[in-house]
Amino acid sequence: MAKNALGVAQCLESDILTSKQLQLATGLGQPAVSRQIGSLGDRVVKLPNGRSPKYALTRNAFGSGDKIPLFVVDADGNNTIAAYIRPLLIRGFFVELCPGGSPLLLGVNGSGVFDDLPYYIQGLRPQGFLGRQIVSELAARSTTFPNDPIRWQTSHLGRYLIANGEDLPGNFQFGEAGLVRTRRAPTTYWRDDYPAIADAVLSGELAGSSAGGEQPKFTVYSEEKSSYVIVKFSPAGHEADASRWRDILITEYHATETLHAGSVAAANVKLVEKDDRLFLESERFDRTGHYGRSSMISLQMIDAEFVGDGADWPTVMTRLADKNLISSEHLQHARLLWEFGYLINNTDMHLGNMSLGMLDDKFNLLPSYDMCSMGFAPMRGLIKPLSFSPKGHSRLDCLSGNVPMYEKVRLLAMDFWERVANDDRISGEFRKFLTQGNPIL
Repeated sequence: MAKNALGVAQCLESDILTSKQLQLATGLGQPAVSRQIGSLGDRVVKLPNGRSPKYALTRNAFGSGDKIPLFVVDADGNNTIAAYIRPLLIRGFFVELCPGGSPLLLGVNGSGVFDDLPYYIQGLRPQGFLGRQIVSELAARSTTFPNDPIRWQTSHLGRYLIANGEDLPGNFQFGEAGLVRTRRAPTTYWRDDYPAIADAVLSGELAGSSAGGEQPKFTVYSEEKSSYVIVKFSPAGHEADASRWRDILITEYHATETLHAGSVAAANVKLVEKDDRLFLESERFDRTGHYGRSSMISLQMIDAEFVGDGADWPTVMTRLADKNLISSEHLQHARLLWEFGYLINNTDMHLGNMSLGMLDDKFNLLPSYDMCSMGFAPMRGLIKPLSFSPKGHSRLDCLSGNVPMYEKVRLLAMDFWERVANDDRISGEFRKFLTQGNPIL
């Protein structure tokens, strides 16, 4: 009996096999193979494969065993196990869904089988300005972590996520480490603290979790807002580079306020001017109170799993709607945001700058963020003269036939440019450019 059981285990150590394949490989009948699979206990998992499920051995990974819990944190900070992530010995990972867990956790085929960590975990990889700081600090602490995030492998990502599960974007917590720590209220900061935090961040000190994006920023818990915020900031002073970045932060503020006025969901923002810097404070919508969290997954990660286009917002969202993964209402909102962005010279509308939440068997569009006139930003130190005209562009095709939506987005863009032109904080250069008239007219 032990010899036969070892034979089954040996077969599964070299491949992922069906019961019939195991029977052929071991010379055992189906009942005997089933008994031997059962004797392996939780070391083996059954993978969906039509009428002939496959069997695979698991392995220990990231120092956390072969059955790693994936928690979802609710708005009150309570944790529920949504699934278990099972590292497979041969290749990839298998997701065992728990009762109440979203079927979207199982991926595009609904099988739960992934070649690497699932898309919603991949999306938690350190990225952008703050992500590079996290990677640099880890590399300084341990030679096992590369100092370039591009060189991070699955083992690095898994170890990082398990050790930092309570401070990741969105509402997932990977592994149990965060649950065994004593929960403490966050350190709170006042807006008067922002200049010192900005200086510390630029010197390489970490300030908050890994929010994406390349612009200098930090994340803190705001005393004034009683919430978690992401704070972008301009260079100090009023030199050409600093002035241009101040202008861009001002456009982000007015883009958000314009969307609010048009009943379009967007982050809550505030401009703060202190110690020769301009700060843009955005309330995080993946956090509630001290401990609560909510779902947030970038469109880039969702596209990679369910569509694979790597295209623009309207194209990917249309494909998701075709698959009944988002509502038609959210598709129209995404199209509106795309057109609005183009009409305000936002050249940074990549898939990482739109996020969705996971709700049961659908994704829901989250409030707009990072919406600004990025087309005016300095490029590799070069500050180009201000110039922009949206006339004659072709992107309004995504609103083709939707006259009310087309008119709404055009009026929103006109309102945006009026708001910017009337803001006393914009630079003289920007003011002169806007005296030529509203770019939409």
